[in-house]
Amino acid sequence: MTLEMIIGLVVAVFAAIAAAFGLGHTRGTSKAEAKADQKRTEEKAAATEAVAERRVEATKEASNVQQTVNRMPDDDVDRELRDTWKRG
Repeated sequence: MTLEMIIGLVVAVFAAIAAAFGLGHTRGTSKAEAKADQKRTEEKAAATEAVAERRVEATKEASNVQQTVNRMPDDDVDRELRDTWKRG
């Protein structure tokens, strides 16, 4: 074997090792990005669910208030509003 062949072989081995590390890094980055995307999707779904739950609760409370007001005599409604919303 000549010196040129040995040097060529060493360069080829180093190139193969560098390529393997490059592919591993690319694959790891891709996995990390996919995991981050999945986490964002899960967080968005949880936030959407929380908003929906708050909306349902607010709607129930508004319905309860409306039913209470509908059952009260008009004088009681007027008195309640005057007591609650007095001006400074």
